[in-house]
Amino acid sequence: MKKYLSIIFLVFLGLTVSLQSCKDDFLDLNPTEAISEADVFTTTSNAWAALNGVHRFMYATLESGHSSHAGHSGNMIMHDMMGEDLVNHDRGNGWFIGVYNWTSTRNENGAYTSLPYRFFYKLIANTNMIIFYIDGAEGPLAEKEHIKGQALAYRGWAYHQLVQSYAKRYDWNNKPNEQPGVPLVLTPTIAGLPRETVEKLYEQINADLTLAISLLEGKEITWVTQTPKSHLSASVAKGILARVALTQGDWGRAALLAGEARQGKTLMNKAQLMQGLSNSTNPEFLWVSHVQQEHSYAFSSFFSYMTWNRNSTNIKQNPKKICSRLYDSFPESDTRKQWFASSNEEARVRQPNTDYTAVKYMSFKFMAPDEGSGRGDLCYMRTAELYLIEAEALARQGQDGQAQQVLFELVSTRDTNYMVSNNSGIDLIEEIMMNRRLELWGEGFRWLDLKRLNLPLDRSVQSHDPSVATIFEVPVADKRWQYMIPRAEINANPLVNQND
Repeated sequence: MKKYLSIIFLVFLGLTVSLQSCKDDFLDLNPTEAISEADVFTTTSNAWAALNGVHRFMYATLESGHSSHAGHSGNMIMHDMMGEDLVNHDRGNGWFIGVYNWTSTRNENGAYTSLPYRFFYKLIANTNMIIFYIDGAEGPLAEKEHIKGQALAYRGWAYHQLVQSYAKRYDWNNKPNEQPGVPLVLTPTIAGLPRETVEKLYEQINADLTLAISLLEGKEITWVTQTPKSHLSASVAKGILARVALTQGDWGRAALLAGEARQGKTLMNKAQLMQGLSNSTNPEFLWVSHVQQEHSYAFSSFFSYMTWNRNSTNIKQNPKKICSRLYDSFPESDTRKQWFASSNEEARVRQPNTDYTAVKYMSFKFMAPDEGSGRGDLCYMRTAELYLIEAEALARQGQDGQAQQVLFELVSTRDTNYMVSNNSGIDLIEEIMMNRRLELWGEGFRWLDLKRLNLPLDRSVQSHDPSVATIFEVPVADKRWQYMIPRAEINANPLVNQND
């Protein structure tokens, strides 16, 4: 085994790509099935297959066992578990409860610090190889630019995810942000590197995504008849960059990018809102992993923890609920309120199987289309999020009229009784944020929103059970807002220091 920041070699089996993994910890550098990097990138068709390996890796399980993450879905669950809006009804079989109570992410030897770190750096290792070699591949320039653009967008997204979790928040009022971030690896290498500053990381994130947009916009893909939603388009890259701008407090750029990214995109109607958010054909899904039947990921999938109907011990014992305060904030006419049960009796009607716990406030937002395997298509970006980014960014600039209109365009599709808001200033921002919390509940945003806005965790006057949620308040200056760096990384790379 080599350094923690190891390279993934992509292996071709016909036109498919598989990721060769090491069962215990890291990936072998020279698996016997691997072909050379030079052979991988001789043509754009081969490079396309390598890029497909990256798409597949988005939902790959890093290790066996229920506690493993099925790719990015585990990170999404963590980011909502650490907020106040998701409530665990019971300890169940224990998975993610340590995250819920903010202890697992402060354990340098634990899975919940190592799995996100490993996931993103392995994705970065793959994209670095694509970016490094693609210019020399044989094939049309447009194809090379499209492949490179997707790889750059993935890399920028991955670093944005890493720096939000493993570093102190980006403070847009006190630039430059010289606090330590994570190592910045931009070439195919296993050399140990020190932690780069948060400011430098955001410079690279912005550069990657800006270049990605220029390479992706207007490019035709000649070797596929239809681009799947797993692939990153210029609109998705703009949406990711809008997220970055929001994190940096760059409201003007966030509003502009989100507005451009949502142009021509569709919002779900009321019927579609209630169909379980698990099918890639959903018209609102912009970036989504379509999980093949042969790639079913059993008990580590998002749908094995966050749905109401997956045949898993975790869901049977511990249905996920919305906090009472957020639920009670919305009118009965809002279709999104129907994602959650209004009473124990309603929950039992909607979940008639008595093998499952059914309680007030439990979520029916996500539904597993395959109850036996937990297989479902996992969405990473929806059109609704872009409306919410644009509305928030406009409101924070004081452009209340425009923000009210954007918010109306979204919420009126969820609530036919909704009228254009007459709120302004702080009240309008609060209305937008409440809609963001309800709309994106369970999709991996709440903890990130608290951190970017420098807000404390506050689970008081909610419906959290003290016997399950042992943490109710975390102040903004608390060190627990940073994940610990995995001890395995520090042992392998002496240039990396631990978060105190």
